[in-house]
Amino acid sequence: MLKKLQAITGLIFATFVAVHLLNTWLAGLGPAAYDGVQVALRQVYQFIFVEVLILSALLVHVVAGVMRIVKEPKRTLTIRARVHRYAGFFLMLVILGHILAVRGSSMFFDVYPGFAGLAFSIEFLPGFFYPYYLLLGVAGFYHALNGSGIALQRLSGRLGGLGWRFVLPQRRLALASSVAALVMVVSLLGFGGVWFDVGDVASSDFARLAKELLGVETTP
Repeated sequence: MLKKLQAITGLIFATFVAVHLLNTWLAGLGPAAYDGVQVALRQVYQFIFVEVLILSALLVHVVAGVMRIVKEPKRTLTIRARVHRYAGFFLMLVILGHILAVRGSSMFFDVYPGFAGLAFSIEFLPGFFYPYYLLLGVAGFYHALNGSGIALQRLSGRLGGLGWRFVLPQRRLALASSVAALVMVVSLLGFGGVWFDVGDVASSDFARLAKELLGVETTP
């Protein structure tokens, strides 16, 4: 039962991760492409019932995963399983802060980060946010893709007996993750202003809010 609950909630949140990543990857095409799609998607995933479903699925998935690790007998994991688990641990460590940063600003201050907000974070602390966003994107992609295959296989029932396989072979998973990492790098360089002029992101509403909350002096 715990495995099926983890599988179902994982698929729900993986759907959101896929949409979120696709939006992020559009940053390589410029602010208009990123913000335009985000504004449209926001009408769906920030609809109260959808947002509650996504956050509830995340919470249940994490709790179920931790319970399985604690309850199940210790066993030797394959390299693939270890990467999947380590990616999950990393996501658990940063997900609350990430949600508070990108959702808290709009919920409590009516300020949406948008392209300018993410670009400001990279401009403000490039040594931290470049690797952080890259790890977040790659870990999210790997964990969601590999986990979705495991979940579908677990829930497929009789389809498994018919030879239906949802789990990607190791080489294909590695190739897909490598491509995702490359696209993520291109997108992050877009936020960083390498491909085009991103404007004065330090004067955006999100930047002003972040500086105020962090106690950073702003130029009048």
